[in-house]
Amino acid sequence: SCSPQPSHAVMGQSTSAPTQPAAPAGPAETVNPLPVHTGTQLGLQYLCNSAGSTGLLSIVAPQTPVDADSGPKRAPIDLTLVIDRSGSMGRGKLAMVKRSITFILSQLNAGDRLALVSYDTDVRTDFELTACTEGEKRKMGAKVAEIRAGSMTNLSGGLEAGLDLQKGATRETVRSVFLLTDGLANAGMTTTDGIVKLVADARGKNSLVVVHTFGFGDDHNAEMLAAVAQAGGGEYVYVEKDESLGDSFAEALGGLASVVAQSISLTVSQPGGMPRPRTQFPVVQEGEAWRVDISDLYAEERRDVLVAMTAGTAKLRYYSILSSEWVTVALACTPRELTPDEAATVDLSAAREATAAAMIQANEDAASGRLAEARQHLRDALVQAEAAGAESEDVQRLQCDLNECLETVQTAAEYQSKGAKKLQWIGGGHGKQRSRGAECAYTNSVQRSMKSAASAM
Repeated sequence: SCSPQPSHAVMGQSTSAPTQPAAPAGPAETVNPLPVHTGTQLGLQYLCNSAGSTGLLSIVAPQTPVDADSGPKRAPIDLTLVIDRSGSMGRGKLAMVKRSITFILSQLNAGDRLALVSYDTDVRTDFELTACTEGEKRKMGAKVAEIRAGSMTNLSGGLEAGLDLQKGATRETVRSVFLLTDGLANAGMTTTDGIVKLVADARGKNSLVVVHTFGFGDDHNAEMLAAVAQAGGGEYVYVEKDESLGDSFAEALGGLASVVAQSISLTVSQPGGMPRPRTQFPVVQEGEAWRVDISDLYAEERRDVLVAMTAGTAKLRYYSILSSEWVTVALACTPRELTPDEAATVDLSAAREATAAAMIQANEDAASGRLAEARQHLRDALVQAEAAGAESEDVQRLQCDLNECLETVQTAAEYQSKGAKKLQWIGGGHGKQRSRGAECAYTNSVQRSMKSAASAM
């Protein structure tokens, strides 16, 4: 069977956009009339065949910047771990979590800060954001070793405490919360809507903090964790096997260590208006224009948005972590004759988007007991993927993932055990073109290096 291809979540069918932070005082905004792709800038390109109506706008991140003396360049990280220590975590899982935290500590340096919140029925701040000097890391490691499994699962209380530790975030630092659980929220606030509102309210006050969620095993609520991650601008990761937790944390940490842009918005328009862009990211309409909002971009990543317009304009605006300034790239979108490789790129992106949409719809159908309809959505996406080029490795990856998801919606029991998690996880991954704990085309070099280091421990 193919290895699960998570790439990012159910995020983004909402048409409400997250609050855009005000531009900080500092360097004036740089405006590039043409797509420029330097060591610190994102590239923007448009592909549309003059004979067709579907165009592809691609945002492309630069390669990982490397300093000859110190290695990969990156911003400091402020990371809060929010860890489930309920009774169900006592069967070897908590020991694996502790080893993973030890690995995270080994990868952070004195310019980074780490905090830890653990929760069962009660919520405990084991340590607040603390600079990761060698001395402090030893103290933090000792506190991690003292954590013991307890009783119920007060997920909302743990998450709220973790978010509180991130107050006052600034653009000089990459900030994130990692939330891990193996079960259902059964103490404190327990509804998905209530917990999502908690995250949305926190992000409304400070949109720089990104929340990633990790569901451990088969007993957690994937719908809730995916919704929390969506509200938090992050990703939901399904940790199917206990031993894969280290890889999942390492890959997520590698992502934080390679953030090159934040608060990204892509605005597209043409005279007379145009249809809504096809993407799983949040989209909001602004008169005749549409704005696509993306939380962040890691080095070497790309984001593809399908648009239907004959001739129009695109404006990309983002905050560059590497150059500490707001940057705007403007592009005239004009159809032209595409090369065969360019046409194949558009077809592949359409197949990828169809795959993500099919998995999201299949999950909704299966959750309502409509398993036959769920299977049909996945089969239809298989047909579109094959039409994009059966010999392509990228297409074969899509087919592999669609077939894997098909296996999980054959019965209600299979769906409840695996399908609800995999459809959220894999579909979200393809929708956002980001890896989530499994080896796939969306993983960048920093994430691969981090996973290799985790495997060596």
